[in-house]
Amino acid sequence: MGIKNLNRFLRDNCSKRSIRKVHLKQFANKIVVIDTSIYLYKFMSEGALMENMYLFISILKSYYITPIFIFDGKPPPEKKELLNKRRMEKKDAEIKYKNIESALEKVSVDEKKEMLMEMDLLKRQFIRINQDDIRNVKELLDAYGISYYESPSEADAVCAYLTKIGKVWACLSDDMDMFLYGCPRVIRHLSLMNHTVVLYDTKAILKDLQMTERQFCEIMVLSGTDYNLHSNTCLYETMRWYQEYRKYLDNYKNKNENDVDGNAKPQLEFYVWLVKNTKYINDYLRLLKTYQMFQMNNNIHLNSWQDVQFDKKSEDIASLKNIMKEHGFVFTR
Repeated sequence: MGIKNLNRFLRDNCSKRSIRKVHLKQFANKIVVIDTSIYLYKFMSEGALMENMYLFISILKSYYITPIFIFDGKPPPEKKELLNKRRMEKKDAEIKYKNIESALEKVSVDEKKEMLMEMDLLKRQFIRINQDDIRNVKELLDAYGISYYESPSEADAVCAYLTKIGKVWACLSDDMDMFLYGCPRVIRHLSLMNHTVVLYDTKAILKDLQMTERQFCEIMVLSGTDYNLHSNTCLYETMRWYQEYRKYLDNYKNKNENDVDGNAKPQLEFYVWLVKNTKYINDYLRLLKTYQMFQMNNNIHLNSWQDVQFDKKSEDIASLKNIMKEHGFVFTR
């Protein structure tokens, strides 16, 4: 989900103005769109889907933050290979879990502690969300008066688009793909205990990196996404080539700034320069196709969200209490 090492790269190269830990109270009276699947899996892995979802919403409302939840629709065909890979990884993790579980009776107390820790890690790797889980969460959102929508495809693009056109102030998601879509503000690393998050300001990040949005997206797509699994590239190697490309741009500018005859050759774009001068790109056409997947300009599915008016819903306290009582909640009043 996203680009390997991107978060570390941003942390190492950006200022505290661009990436900073903040308290949720700073988002008072703002609308925040939420990439729901991220938190479905997070809370399910903690063994507390409904409890933590209820707590999550309650915390946001306590700081006068308006959440808009976006659920995933059908994944794009380009992601089929990745989904198959994840399915096999979950199956492998589940088999390992059961093998360790069956061996618990035959080991010492110290060994059992280590094995239980490993089982806990493995269990998180084969978490599955079913339709009943989604229906229960939607019932909770309805009872709490929270608006939610289903994306025709994956939710991340819709979340980024709504933020980009100003329908919402920021997107709450741990998916690093948000940066490829050019999402202006991304909120990550939610702490339900401390009520803190980490706010990523994309405009400030690009300024720190001295890149345009296009350059940033090109670099990240080339470095490997969920849609180009067989790429032998990585972020740090891509950055090395990008620095070489910057030298080319400087030389190009120096050679052609005094050109009065109009004989200057066209400036090469980054990908074209790589193809002409290196063997770093294996499949140029596939790379271009992947890059286009993160461009929102001509996406008719996204354009249909431009005029969306978020529903204003009322809380149903009685329904809310009944739903949460089924999950062990006790209301004192």
